[in-house]
Amino acid sequence: MQFLDETERKMAELLAAGDEYFKKVYEEHKEIERVLNKYSTKPFLTPEEQKLIKELKLKKLNGNDVMKKIIKEKITE
Repeated sequence: MQFLDETERKMAELLAAGDEYFKKVYEEHKEIERVLNKYSTKPFLTPEEQKLIKELKLKKLNGNDVMKKIIKEKITE
């Protein structure tokens, strides 16, 4: 995943193993990435698909923010 640097990625994997909330956000982020990758291979998107992609990207961005906030809190502890 490109959203985290090396330290954050390691912390994310540790947190996902021990924190149910973080794991849920992390897994949801990976699933959104998988779905977005599927749509990126399509030569044409319907208006509904375009809307879905926008919604997924916003949800993914929000998830990034949540994960980075949790990681930052854990790093500074």
